[in-house]
Amino acid sequence: MLKLSLISAAIICTQLQGAASAQSSPRSAFQVIKVQEFISSNRIKVTIPKAVAVQLFSNLEEQEGRKSEEISVAYPTQNTSVIVHTIVGLADDSVSGIRNRIELRRNKNKWEIVWVGRQYKCQPNRGHQDWSGSLCL
Repeated sequence: MLKLSLISAAIICTQLQGAASAQSSPRSAFQVIKVQEFISSNRIKVTIPKAVAVQLFSNLEEQEGRKSEEISVAYPTQNTSVIVHTIVGLADDSVSGIRNRIELRRNKNKWEIVWVGRQYKCQPNRGHQDWSGSLCL
C-alpha cells in the first residue's frame, strides 16, 4: 500500500486547456517506436492513461546510478492524453537519460496507445547534450 501511495504521489497529473495544435510539432524531436513493441516490451496490460503511467513507473527495477525519474500525464483534450516518462542519470557509458512520449486517444470510452516516441540525452563527450531522437555515440 505504501509503494502504491509513493507511486501515485510521484505521478504529476495536469489538465491542460486549449487545443493541442498550439504546440509546434511535439513529436518532431523523437525517434518513433512501434506501438506494439513498446506495449510488449513494457508489458502494458492497462489502457487508462494514469494506470499506464503507474505501470511504467512501478515496473522499473532499481538501477545503479539512477538520479531521477519523472512521469507526467497531461490531457490536451477530453479525448487525448500524453504521458512523458523521463529517466536521468543512467549508469551507461554513452546514454545519460531516456525520455518516452506515449500518446493515447479515447475512442468510444476506451483508451488506446496510438503513438510512442523516444529521446536520448548523451553522456559528456558521447554526442548531443540536449534531448534528441538521435542515438548517442
